[in-house]
Amino acid sequence: MRFMTSLAYVLLIPCFDNCLAAQGVTESSIRQDIIAHAVPLKSSGENVLVKEAEEHQYVLLGELHGETEIPQLLSDLWPRLWKANYRHIAAEVSPWAATHLERPATEDTTPVPGLWTRQQAADMHRVETSQEPVLWGCDIEEMQPGQLIRQMALLNPADAGLRNMQGIIAHGYTRKLAPELLRIAKSDHPEQDALIGGASLWESTLNTLEVESLRSDPHTRYEASNERERVMKELFLRHREHDPQGKILLRFGRNHLHRGLDARGISTLGNFVGEWALAQGQSVVNVGVFAAGGKEHLAGQTFEADERQDELAFALLASLSGSEATLYDLKQLRPTLHAIAEDKRTPLEKNLIYWADSYDYLLCYPSVSPLLDSSADPR
Repeated sequence: MRFMTSLAYVLLIPCFDNCLAAQGVTESSIRQDIIAHAVPLKSSGENVLVKEAEEHQYVLLGELHGETEIPQLLSDLWPRLWKANYRHIAAEVSPWAATHLERPATEDTTPVPGLWTRQQAADMHRVETSQEPVLWGCDIEEMQPGQLIRQMALLNPADAGLRNMQGIIAHGYTRKLAPELLRIAKSDHPEQDALIGGASLWESTLNTLEVESLRSDPHTRYEASNERERVMKELFLRHREHDPQGKILLRFGRNHLHRGLDARGISTLGNFVGEWALAQGQSVVNVGVFAAGGKEHLAGQTFEADERQDELAFALLASLSGSEATLYDLKQLRPTLHAIAEDKRTPLEKNLIYWADSYDYLLCYPSVSPLLDSSADPR
């Protein structure tokens, strides 16, 4: 009997410890824990990121859009990542766009507006000598769907369906045209196709129109997000199967690289890559980026970058960052935060748990600067 009592006591010790830990957790203690695991990006944060990259096979960078800071960070880090055997960047651009971005403007004057510029792509080639493509296009053609249609029409000048589609976009592509374009596209398969950026041009056209058609209806926005993530996952996997050597950096918007289901209820590309890598005996580290001020510029529009009002966790981390870009290690917070009983968690604690479960690190930029729009500039 004494043995059973002792055994029961031993088994209960972890439960009591967890209860006591949870009772001792306050927002003040959480704040101190966050500060203890924060480093300025420039003085030591970049070294932390490189060390993580060396330990893992995939770095997932959930970025902002249309600012100068992330391109500069990549320019700083890529030579060191190359030494750590990183060979490709899976990017939030279509295979078609990635192919054009890899070509210098002197050889290819096709404008490629979007999240990358030719100069950014060229920067990624500074450290490699083979001239093999660095960028993997892993998205629909979000910026210029009409370009895919026109190129397919050039390959198939006698195709009545493609001529009809060209006529519909003669005065420019808009999203409201997508359902009709998709209907025509699905009616027949053109005779000629081309492999561009490792993907069928016609398949890229269909995938783009499918997502755009779903986006055109407010009632199918969830389906549109889910379909787009499917395209990203399939393209990533296709690239990886074609080139299984080396490590990979993924650069996508923050919404696409969460672990688990994101706030929309979507299983993102990042969630897929994390689980897929685990099945291969590999691992990932994912870093989310947010801004506490400044402006961004994308698709001809300049907008406020301040995200402090969007997430309680962002507001807290921004208040701790001061004027320096700061890297926060959220992995260290997970045990403490999850020790808090679910019915005792404050709104801030719930939000911190969401982000700590979604990303290993959060990088806060106190202010960002808008990236010059390159939509009319092929450089």
